[in-house]
Amino acid sequence: MSVAVAIAPWQYVSLLATMVGLGLPAGVLVVGAGALFGPWIGIPTVIAGEAIGLALNWQLCRGLLRSRIHRWVVRHRQGKWLGLLLQEPAGPGLIVLMRLAAIPMNLVNACCALGPTRLRHYALGSLALVPRFSVMVLLGAVGGADVRGSFSPVALTMRIVALLATAAVLLVLGLGLRRKLVA
Repeated sequence: MSVAVAIAPWQYVSLLATMVGLGLPAGVLVVGAGALFGPWIGIPTVIAGEAIGLALNWQLCRGLLRSRIHRWVVRHRQGKWLGLLLQEPAGPGLIVLMRLAAIPMNLVNACCALGPTRLRHYALGSLALVPRFSVMVLLGAVGGADVRGSFSPVALTMRIVALLATAAVLLVLGLGLRRKLVA
């Protein structure tokens, strides 16, 4: 027995934005957008949901959750080196580096929001997440096509090669940047 789930992209944007805005893990939703909508609708859906969610998260971290997040960052080893963001504003370049270094997204969000980093710089630097989200949506699209039995071997091969190449480049770049940032 199969169950069909009908959800519109705007509903998916709302769900994803809420999850990201509250700082909850949303990776499954990013991959799921590819499986449900395919890459052409899935990628813009995810980018819209993530953008709205990041803006909401920024506001929550700056306001309601400020003291709680500040205490966590100061107490935990992972947050201590990011504590520099609490003292100095981060420009778009540093935020791009942190995004590509695969540092947990919520930690970067919170530290940027708590410190003097400007929302405009945070938003511009966060555009570095678009390739990561695109890879995740493509992965979901390939899986969704496989489940539906609607893929051609040539199209599947091309998508997998593109997916693996993009993921490898992002991984190598991110690991190198992470070593530089942590060192």
